[in-house]
Amino acid sequence: MKKMKRGLMLLLLLIIAVSMIYAGGEQDKTDARPKTDNIVVGFSCAGMGNSWRMFLKANFDAEVAKHPEISKVYFTNADEKPEKQISDIDDLLAKGVDLLIIQPSLGEAIVPAVERAFETGIPVLIFDGTVPTDMQTAYVGQDMKQLGANYAKALIDMIGTEGKIIMLSGIAGQMSAELRLEGGREVFADYPGIEILDTQYTGWSIPKAKEVMESFLQTYPQIDGIWADSGLMSFPALETMKDAGKTLIPSTGDHLNGYAKFLVANDVPGYIEPYSTQQAAWALVEGLKAVKGEKLDKIIYRKPEQYPFEKIREIVDMSLSDWWWLGDDQIPAEFLPKID
Repeated sequence: MKKMKRGLMLLLLLIIAVSMIYAGGEQDKTDARPKTDNIVVGFSCAGMGNSWRMFLKANFDAEVAKHPEISKVYFTNADEKPEKQISDIDDLLAKGVDLLIIQPSLGEAIVPAVERAFETGIPVLIFDGTVPTDMQTAYVGQDMKQLGANYAKALIDMIGTEGKIIMLSGIAGQMSAELRLEGGREVFADYPGIEILDTQYTGWSIPKAKEVMESFLQTYPQIDGIWADSGLMSFPALETMKDAGKTLIPSTGDHLNGYAKFLVANDVPGYIEPYSTQQAAWALVEGLKAVKGEKLDKIIYRKPEQYPFEKIREIVDMSLSDWWWLGDDQIPAEFLPKID
């Protein structure tokens, strides 16, 4: 009987020990320890289809070079395909990254992959597009809805409280585009004299923006203003108007140099507020803090400068490529992209 009791006691102790080991393993999985060196970074990029993305990667690489504690960076390009981004994220996790930075292609579609990443215990930083889940460490970037509202307010300042306008947005369903569009619409809703003639997605594509604008000019005899969330749309839209012999109208956009050059060369009112290509670098800086044990706010916004037309005259550089991004070139020359 004593031997049986002793055997049962040993078995119970063994079960408790195994349970403690298992529990400890689970805690390690979901509660990564701070790390100060030999940090491996994963960057899941939505796509590399234009010069804005090229500058995004350049600013990220320049920031990486400032941090000797980073030993390895893995970069993936999802080509704007959510299914590829899900696979990319899983591959980055399999490589054992200590920090994951994600630029979402379509935020809702990649929720499961983001949540899997977060469950491993590593910091997961999102930028340039929201992902609708609380299972992320932080969102770093700009207030996209406010940016869209600022474009709308600036356009109203230029055309007045009455007029017919068009809206040109980026990729349908991508939250960085949808939130800017929502912010603009909310402002225009307060002005019953502003009529939104049409809204079109152009994928931040120059040829697509020209095609859309050609259609607008055939459909609408009067257009008083262009709300666009990027110079990648307002610049080709204005060029299309000029080629058609139309009177140029006020517009909005970001810090694309070609847009700024066109406004100044043609003396047509415009408004620029950068949607910065430094956002991946900002996410890296904050993510490294988290890897080292610092607690981050869930939302970390940075505010860019605003450039009304008189200021645009000061910042434009007529000698640089149309596809240059003003102000985001303050990095060592070896990192700057080659853009004609």
